[in-house]
Amino acid sequence: MKKLLILTLLTIISYASTLPTNSIVKIHTSASISNYKYPWQTSKIYRYVGSGAIIEGNRILTSAHVVSGARFLEVQKENDPKKYIASVKYISHQADLAIVEVGDKTFFNDTKPLKLNENVKTRDEITVLGYPLGGKTISTTTGVISRIEYTSYVWSNEYLLAIQVDAAINSGNSGGAALDKNGDIVGIAMMRLKNADNISYVVPSVIINTFLDDIKDGKVDGFGSDGLSINHINNDSIKKYFGLKNGDGILVTKVAYGIKEFKVNDIILEIDGKAVANDATIDSLFGRVHCDLMIHQKQIGDKVRFKVLRDKKIISFDYTIKRIEPLIKKEFAKEPRYLIFGGLTFTPLTKNYILSIGSNSNGINNLFYHQDRSQEFNEAVVWMQDNFPHKVNRGYASQAYVVETVNDIKVHNFKHFVSLIDNLDTEFVVIDTMEKHKIILNVKEARESFKDLKRIYRLSSDRMLSND
Repeated sequence: MKKLLILTLLTIISYASTLPTNSIVKIHTSASISNYKYPWQTSKIYRYVGSGAIIEGNRILTSAHVVSGARFLEVQKENDPKKYIASVKYISHQADLAIVEVGDKTFFNDTKPLKLNENVKTRDEITVLGYPLGGKTISTTTGVISRIEYTSYVWSNEYLLAIQVDAAINSGNSGGAALDKNGDIVGIAMMRLKNADNISYVVPSVIINTFLDDIKDGKVDGFGSDGLSINHINNDSIKKYFGLKNGDGILVTKVAYGIKEFKVNDIILEIDGKAVANDATIDSLFGRVHCDLMIHQKQIGDKVRFKVLRDKKIISFDYTIKRIEPLIKKEFAKEPRYLIFGGLTFTPLTKNYILSIGSNSNGINNLFYHQDRSQEFNEAVVWMQDNFPHKVNRGYASQAYVVETVNDIKVHNFKHFVSLIDNLDTEFVVIDTMEKHKIILNVKEARESFKDLKRIYRLSSDRMLSND
């Protein structure tokens, strides 16, 4: 199966003196990577190199995954041996983008900020610059834009517009700039398709500009959503059933919690005056792309005009763009939360934990397929697979079961679960899981067991409750 991989370097090396090489920088990162499978263990420190591009305002634009979790950052210019201390100013994990700033502004002497160009199309020629493995100096590769379409970003799993290029971008060069013939940025290198020749992806300037507009108020709000699940309409019977006459439109099959404007069985006909085809695409500067572009070009809090067919009547209304948080989130640059109780371990259910246990997560995926947050249930808690054997928990084993109740009280989130455990005033505690497994422990023995567990397994604490 083909997989997308985060880029780190370019491997085909060539040099062009006319390229703005003084605008491309090398980023040296020392970052801590959290262990979601064994969250009680100390995070490891990794060191690696990425790339960045100087843009207006003495800012360095790079990929989020180059600087995420950074404990120490240095930047370096081409043909300059000096490294300058830097820091992350803004980061959008959704779009795999970040802004790095340098305290010593002399770093920017003799550099030229690059401009961004959104006006691109397939077959346009591009040049990708970065710092490859196998050398210390800048290198370039050239190619053309193969496609401009929506895809899932590897770093965030977000579905956003991307540019596919055939430039020889292999493992490496994350954060490197893809330039047009005028030397303007058309995108930032982010990932490639494994086991395929010359299929790589860059974050397009239209997404970069949305990010740059977002941070003008000094904070990252992120990219919004309409909170809808939709179906394409490819069958004539569906069109007749709903009274769809002009042929365009997509069917709303699910509305996320908290979204009031839409109803199930609405048919979306237009977004801000753009007709939505039956395959959920609109006509755009880049050709036909997914209609989400109409939202992703705007900021959270902005309004978008929808025209829908509801109960066979056409209505129009404004939707205020929101950030819709999924029930199972992916966390970035955070220490994983956990609780050890009676030698059994519990953690919030995150995509990080699911990824850490690999194929053993199939049951979780089936259990929460398309499930949303609600007022009563906004975070699942999982009984982890790895526990600390002790006489108090003999006979118990987990396949990453999801906690449903504690003494018949439904668990709302991890904080609520910890509160229920800490405030037990009964002789026994009964913990039931959604998979219909049951834990029964003596409360006093479970609490006292951590003295043994701490000594036997060299644990420093029975919990990590906050990772903000």
